[in-house]
Amino acid sequence: MKKIPFLIIALLLLCSLPTAANAAPTEIKIAVVMPEGSTWTNTLHGFADAVARETKGEVAVKIYAGGVSGDEVDVLRKMRVNRLHAGGFSGVGLGMVLPEIRVLEAPLLFGSYEEVDYVKERMFDDFAARFEEKGYVLLGFAEAGFVYLFSQRPMNSVDDLKQIKMWVWKGDRVAENFLEAFGVQGYPLQLADVNTGLDTGMIDSFYSPPLAAVAFQWYARVRYILDFPMVNSTGALLMTKSAFYRLKPENREIVSRLVKQYSAELVRLTRRDNDEAMQVIQEAGIERIAPTPEQIASFQHSAQKNYEMSVPSLYSQELLDRIRGLIAEYRAGKK
Repeated sequence: MKKIPFLIIALLLLCSLPTAANAAPTEIKIAVVMPEGSTWTNTLHGFADAVARETKGEVAVKIYAGGVSGDEVDVLRKMRVNRLHAGGFSGVGLGMVLPEIRVLEAPLLFGSYEEVDYVKERMFDDFAARFEEKGYVLLGFAEAGFVYLFSQRPMNSVDDLKQIKMWVWKGDRVAENFLEAFGVQGYPLQLADVNTGLDTGMIDSFYSPPLAAVAFQWYARVRYILDFPMVNSTGALLMTKSAFYRLKPENREIVSRLVKQYSAELVRLTRRDNDEAMQVIQEAGIERIAPTPEQIASFQHSAQKNYEMSVPSLYSQELLDRIRGLIAEYRAGKK
Protein backbone atom coordinates (compact mmCIF):
# COMPACT_ATOMS: atom_id res chain seq x y z
CA MET A 1 0.00 0.00 0.00
CA LYS A 2 2.94 2.34 0.69
CA LYS A 3 3.93 2.04 -2.99
CA ILE A 4 0.68 3.72 -4.17
CA PRO A 5 1.64 7.32 -3.21
CA PHE A 6 4.97 6.89 -5.01
CA LEU A 7 3.13 5.67 -8.12
CA ILE A 8 0.86 8.71 -8.01
CA ILE A 9 3.86 11.04 -7.66
CA ALA A 10 5.58 9.34 -10.61
CA LEU A 11 2.48 9.77 -12.78
CA LEU A 12 2.21 13.43 -11.83
CA LEU A 13 5.86 13.98 -12.75
CA LEU A 14 5.34 12.31 -16.12
CA CYS A 15 2.35 14.51 -16.82
CA SER A 16 4.39 17.63 -16.08
CA LEU A 17 7.14 16.79 -18.57
CA PRO A 18 7.12 18.76 -21.88
CA THR A 19 5.39 17.04 -24.78
CA ALA A 20 5.20 17.78 -28.48
CA ALA A 21 1.96 19.61 -27.80
CA ASN A 22 3.27 21.98 -25.13
CA ALA A 23 7.00 22.19 -25.95
CA ALA A 24 8.43 25.65 -26.43
CA PRO A 25 8.28 26.75 -30.08
CA THR A 26 11.42 27.03 -32.18
CA GLU A 27 12.16 30.75 -32.51
CA ILE A 28 13.23 32.57 -35.65
CA LYS A 29 14.63 35.96 -34.62
CA ILE A 30 14.58 38.30 -37.61
CA ALA A 31 15.90 41.89 -37.69
CA VAL A 32 15.11 44.76 -40.06
CA VAL A 33 16.13 48.42 -40.02
CA MET A 34 12.64 49.56 -41.02
CA PRO A 35 10.48 50.89 -38.17
CA GLU A 36 7.35 49.36 -36.73
CA GLY A 37 4.30 50.40 -38.75
CA SER A 38 6.21 50.36 -42.05
CA THR A 39 5.19 48.17 -44.98
CA TRP A 40 8.16 45.90 -44.27
CA THR A 41 7.29 45.25 -40.63
CA ASN A 42 3.54 45.00 -41.22
CA THR A 43 4.18 42.36 -43.88
CA LEU A 44 6.60 40.48 -41.61
CA HIS A 45 4.03 40.42 -38.81
CA GLY A 46 1.56 38.89 -41.25
CA PHE A 47 4.19 36.31 -42.16
CA ALA A 48 4.87 35.57 -38.48
CA ASP A 49 1.16 35.02 -37.78
CA ALA A 50 0.86 32.68 -40.77
CA VAL A 51 3.92 30.67 -39.68
CA ALA A 52 2.56 30.25 -36.14
CA ARG A 53 -0.82 29.19 -37.50
CA GLU A 54 0.39 26.71 -40.12
CA THR A 55 3.08 25.13 -37.91
CA LYS A 56 0.49 24.86 -35.10
CA GLY A 57 2.68 26.93 -32.83
CA GLU A 58 5.84 24.90 -33.37
CA VAL A 59 7.66 27.87 -34.95
CA ALA A 60 7.55 31.44 -33.66
CA VAL A 61 8.90 34.38 -35.67
CA LYS A 62 10.11 37.25 -33.48
CA ILE A 63 10.73 40.58 -35.24
CA TYR A 64 13.33 43.15 -34.16
CA ALA A 65 12.44 46.32 -36.07
CA GLY A 66 13.66 49.87 -36.33
CA GLY A 67 17.34 49.10 -36.21
CA VAL A 68 17.26 47.98 -32.55
CA SER A 69 19.73 45.25 -33.57
CA GLY A 70 21.99 47.74 -35.34
CA ASP A 71 22.69 48.31 -39.01
CA GLU A 72 23.12 45.57 -41.60
CA VAL A 73 26.74 44.92 -40.59
CA ASP A 74 25.63 44.41 -36.98
CA VAL A 75 22.77 42.12 -38.01
CA LEU A 76 25.08 39.90 -40.06
CA ARG A 77 27.56 39.71 -37.18
CA LYS A 78 24.79 38.68 -34.76
CA MET A 79 23.52 36.09 -37.24
CA ARG A 80 26.99 34.53 -37.41
CA VAL A 81 27.02 34.02 -33.63
CA ASN A 82 23.38 32.84 -33.55
CA ARG A 83 22.02 35.84 -31.63
CA LEU A 84 19.80 36.47 -34.64
CA HIS A 85 18.64 33.94 -37.20
CA ALA A 86 17.46 36.04 -40.13
CA GLY A 87 17.40 39.56 -41.50
CA GLY A 88 15.97 41.79 -44.18
CA PHE A 89 18.79 43.31 -46.22
CA SER A 90 19.38 45.90 -48.91
CA GLY A 91 21.81 45.20 -51.72
CA VAL A 92 24.58 46.59 -49.50
CA GLY A 93 24.07 43.94 -46.83
CA LEU A 94 23.52 41.17 -49.36
CA GLY A 95 26.76 42.14 -51.08
CA MET A 96 28.69 41.69 -47.85
CA VAL A 97 27.79 38.01 -48.03
CA LEU A 98 27.69 37.51 -51.80
CA PRO A 99 29.30 40.35 -53.80
CA GLU A 100 28.00 39.09 -57.16
CA ILE A 101 24.38 39.68 -56.09
CA ARG A 102 25.08 43.37 -56.76
CA VAL A 103 24.89 42.62 -60.49
CA LEU A 104 21.15 43.14 -59.95
CA GLU A 105 21.97 46.79 -59.15
CA ALA A 106 24.03 47.50 -62.24
CA PRO A 107 22.99 50.95 -63.56
CA LEU A 108 20.48 51.17 -66.40
CA LEU A 109 20.24 47.36 -66.48
CA PHE A 110 16.46 47.12 -66.02
CA GLY A 111 13.88 49.18 -67.87
CA SER A 112 10.79 48.06 -65.94
CA TYR A 113 9.59 46.17 -62.89
CA GLU A 114 8.45 43.37 -65.21
CA GLU A 115 12.03 42.83 -66.33
CA VAL A 116 13.18 42.74 -62.70
CA ASP A 117 10.58 40.08 -61.88
CA TYR A 118 11.46 38.01 -64.95
CA VAL A 119 15.16 37.91 -64.07
CA LYS A 120 14.74 37.29 -60.34
CA GLU A 121 12.31 34.43 -60.90
CA ARG A 122 14.72 32.68 -63.27
CA MET A 123 17.83 33.43 -61.23
CA PHE A 124 16.43 32.58 -57.79
CA ASP A 125 17.78 29.01 -57.61
CA ASP A 126 21.18 30.11 -58.89
CA PHE A 127 21.56 32.85 -56.27
CA ALA A 128 20.09 30.58 -53.57
CA ALA A 129 22.82 28.02 -54.27
CA ARG A 130 25.50 30.72 -54.09
CA PHE A 131 24.17 31.98 -50.73
CA GLU A 132 24.01 28.42 -49.39
CA GLU A 133 27.71 28.01 -50.10
CA LYS A 134 28.24 31.02 -47.83
CA GLY A 135 26.14 29.54 -45.03
CA TYR A 136 22.84 31.32 -45.69
CA VAL A 137 19.40 30.47 -47.05
CA LEU A 138 17.87 32.93 -49.52
CA LEU A 139 14.29 33.03 -48.31
CA GLY A 140 12.87 35.54 -50.78
CA PHE A 141 13.70 38.60 -52.83
CA ALA A 142 12.51 42.08 -51.93
CA GLU A 143 13.43 45.54 -53.22
CA ALA A 144 13.54 49.23 -52.36
CA GLY A 145 12.60 50.37 -55.88
CA PHE A 146 14.18 52.38 -58.65
CA VAL A 147 16.79 54.90 -57.53
CA TYR A 148 16.71 58.57 -58.56
CA LEU A 149 19.15 61.45 -58.01
CA PHE A 150 18.00 64.26 -55.69
CA SER A 151 19.81 67.57 -55.20
CA GLN A 152 19.68 71.05 -53.74
CA ARG A 153 21.21 72.23 -57.02
CA PRO A 154 19.90 72.04 -60.62
CA MET A 155 20.90 68.96 -62.65
CA ASN A 156 20.16 70.24 -66.14
CA SER A 157 23.35 69.07 -67.82
CA VAL A 158 26.24 66.64 -67.61
CA ASP A 159 28.40 69.47 -66.24
CA ASP A 160 25.83 70.21 -63.52
CA LEU A 161 26.19 66.65 -62.22
CA LYS A 162 29.95 67.08 -61.95
CA GLN A 163 29.44 70.02 -59.57
CA ILE A 164 27.19 68.38 -56.98
CA LYS A 165 28.33 66.78 -53.72
CA MET A 166 26.60 63.40 -53.70
CA TRP A 167 26.17 61.23 -50.62
CA VAL A 168 27.47 57.69 -51.01
CA TRP A 169 26.77 54.96 -48.46
CA LYS A 170 30.04 54.48 -46.62
CA GLY A 171 31.67 51.20 -47.60
CA ASP A 172 29.39 50.60 -50.60
CA ARG A 173 31.79 49.80 -53.43
CA VAL A 174 28.97 49.47 -55.96
CA ALA A 175 27.68 52.98 -55.31
CA GLU A 176 31.22 54.36 -55.33
CA ASN A 177 31.89 52.73 -58.72
CA PHE A 178 28.55 53.98 -60.02
CA LEU A 179 29.23 57.60 -59.08
CA GLU A 180 32.79 57.45 -60.35
CA ALA A 181 31.67 56.09 -63.70
CA PHE A 182 29.05 58.84 -63.97
CA GLY A 183 31.55 61.55 -63.08
CA VAL A 184 29.78 62.47 -59.84
CA GLN A 185 31.80 63.27 -56.72
CA GLY A 186 30.78 61.01 -53.84
CA TYR A 187 31.06 61.88 -50.14
CA PRO A 188 30.91 58.78 -47.91
CA LEU A 189 28.56 58.91 -44.93
CA GLN A 190 26.62 56.35 -42.93
CA LEU A 191 22.90 56.16 -43.61
CA ALA A 192 22.06 57.82 -40.29
CA ASP A 193 24.22 60.85 -41.13
CA VAL A 194 22.59 61.89 -44.42
CA ASN A 195 20.22 64.45 -42.88
CA THR A 196 23.06 66.05 -40.95
CA GLY A 197 25.21 66.11 -44.08
CA LEU A 198 22.46 67.88 -46.04
CA ASP A 199 21.85 70.37 -43.23
CA THR A 200 25.53 71.27 -42.80
CA GLY A 201 26.43 71.42 -46.50
CA MET A 202 28.79 68.46 -46.28
CA ILE A 203 26.65 67.05 -49.11
CA ASP A 204 23.98 68.66 -51.25
CA SER A 205 22.66 65.59 -53.07
CA PHE A 206 21.68 61.97 -52.54
CA TYR A 207 20.47 58.94 -54.49
CA SER A 208 17.43 57.04 -53.31
CA PRO A 209 14.13 55.43 -54.23
CA PRO A 210 11.26 57.88 -53.60
CA LEU A 211 9.96 55.83 -50.67
CA ALA A 212 13.26 55.99 -48.76
CA ALA A 213 13.63 59.71 -49.54
CA VAL A 214 10.26 60.35 -47.88
CA ALA A 215 10.65 57.82 -45.03
CA PHE A 216 13.98 59.32 -43.94
CA GLN A 217 12.76 62.90 -44.59
CA TRP A 218 15.68 63.56 -46.96
CA TYR A 219 13.35 64.95 -49.62
CA ALA A 220 12.50 67.95 -47.42
CA ARG A 221 16.11 69.15 -47.78
CA VAL A 222 16.40 69.23 -51.59
CA ARG A 223 14.77 71.11 -54.47
CA TYR A 224 15.27 68.89 -57.53
CA ILE A 225 14.88 65.29 -58.65
CA LEU A 226 16.33 64.03 -61.93
CA ASP A 227 13.43 62.17 -63.51
CA PHE A 228 15.45 59.21 -64.72
CA PRO A 229 15.58 55.86 -62.86
CA MET A 230 19.23 54.87 -62.55
CA VAL A 231 19.25 51.57 -60.67
CA ASN A 232 16.77 49.09 -59.26
CA SER A 233 17.70 48.77 -55.59
CA THR A 234 17.39 45.13 -54.66
CA GLY A 235 16.84 43.45 -51.31
CA ALA A 236 16.16 40.04 -49.79
CA LEU A 237 15.49 38.04 -46.66
CA LEU A 238 18.35 35.79 -45.52
CA MET A 239 18.44 33.12 -42.82
CA THR A 240 21.41 31.19 -41.49
CA LYS A 241 21.59 27.58 -42.65
CA SER A 242 22.05 26.37 -39.07
CA ALA A 243 18.79 28.01 -37.97
CA PHE A 244 16.87 26.94 -41.07
CA TYR A 245 17.87 23.27 -40.86
CA ARG A 246 17.11 23.21 -37.15
CA LEU A 247 13.44 23.31 -38.18
CA LYS A 248 11.54 20.10 -38.86
CA PRO A 249 11.38 19.26 -42.60
CA GLU A 250 7.65 19.94 -42.72
CA ASN A 251 8.14 23.30 -40.99
CA ARG A 252 10.97 24.22 -43.35
CA GLU A 253 8.56 23.67 -46.22
CA ILE A 254 5.94 25.87 -44.55
CA VAL A 255 8.40 28.68 -43.83
CA SER A 256 9.85 28.55 -47.38
CA ARG A 257 6.42 28.63 -48.99
CA LEU A 258 5.07 31.42 -46.80
CA VAL A 259 8.14 33.64 -47.05
CA LYS A 260 7.97 33.55 -50.85
CA GLN A 261 4.29 34.46 -50.68
CA TYR A 262 4.86 37.37 -48.31
CA SER A 263 7.99 38.52 -50.16
CA ALA A 264 5.92 38.85 -53.33
CA GLU A 265 3.34 40.85 -51.39
CA LEU A 266 6.09 43.03 -49.93
CA VAL A 267 7.41 43.81 -53.42
CA ARG A 268 3.90 44.72 -54.59
CA LEU A 269 3.33 47.03 -51.63
CA THR A 270 6.79 48.62 -51.94
CA ARG A 271 6.07 49.54 -55.54
CA ARG A 272 2.73 51.02 -54.53
CA ASP A 273 4.40 52.99 -51.73
CA ASN A 274 7.07 54.30 -54.12
CA ASP A 275 4.35 55.62 -56.43
CA GLU A 276 2.68 57.35 -53.49
CA ALA A 277 6.01 58.74 -52.27
CA MET A 278 6.70 60.24 -55.69
CA GLN A 279 3.36 62.02 -55.42
CA VAL A 280 4.36 63.37 -51.98
CA ILE A 281 7.62 64.64 -53.48
CA GLN A 282 5.80 66.44 -56.27
CA GLU A 283 3.29 67.98 -53.88
CA ALA A 284 6.21 69.27 -51.79
CA GLY A 285 7.21 71.42 -54.77
CA ILE A 286 10.35 69.49 -55.70
CA GLU A 287 11.01 70.06 -59.38
CA ARG A 288 11.21 66.98 -61.59
CA ILE A 289 13.93 67.59 -64.19
CA ALA A 290 13.69 65.61 -67.41
CA PRO A 291 17.15 64.51 -68.63
CA THR A 292 18.41 65.97 -71.89
CA PRO A 293 19.33 63.70 -74.82
CA GLU A 294 22.96 64.54 -74.09
CA GLN A 295 22.57 63.40 -70.48
CA ILE A 296 20.88 60.14 -71.50
CA ALA A 297 23.67 59.37 -73.96
CA SER A 298 26.21 60.15 -71.25
CA PHE A 299 24.39 57.90 -68.76
CA GLN A 300 24.39 55.00 -71.22
CA HIS A 301 28.10 55.43 -71.84
CA SER A 302 28.76 55.69 -68.11
CA ALA A 303 26.71 52.55 -67.40
CA GLN A 304 28.89 50.56 -69.78
CA LYS A 305 31.96 51.99 -68.07
CA ASN A 306 30.51 50.89 -64.73
CA TYR A 307 30.07 47.31 -66.00
CA GLU A 308 33.72 47.26 -67.05
CA MET A 309 34.77 48.53 -63.62
CA SER A 310 32.76 45.81 -61.87
CA VAL A 311 34.01 42.83 -63.93
CA PRO A 312 35.58 40.65 -62.61
CA SER A 313 36.18 42.21 -59.18
CA LEU A 314 32.49 42.25 -58.24
CA TYR A 315 30.71 39.90 -60.63
CA SER A 316 31.75 37.84 -63.64
CA GLN A 317 31.19 38.74 -67.26
CA GLU A 318 29.36 35.43 -67.64
CA LEU A 319 26.85 36.36 -64.91
CA LEU A 320 26.30 39.83 -66.35
CA ASP A 321 25.81 38.39 -69.84
CA ARG A 322 23.38 35.80 -68.53
CA ILE A 323 21.19 38.43 -66.89
CA ARG A 324 21.34 40.74 -69.90
CA GLY A 325 20.36 37.74 -72.01
CA LEU A 326 17.28 37.14 -69.83
CA ILE A 327 16.29 40.79 -70.18
CA ALA A 328 16.67 40.57 -73.96
CA GLU A 329 14.61 37.37 -73.90
CA TYR A 330 11.83 39.11 -71.99
CA ARG A 331 11.84 42.10 -74.33
CA ALA A 332 11.73 39.86 -77.40
CA GLY A 333 8.83 37.89 -75.95
CA LYS A 334 6.94 41.06 -75.10
CA LYS A 335 7.24 42.26 -78.69
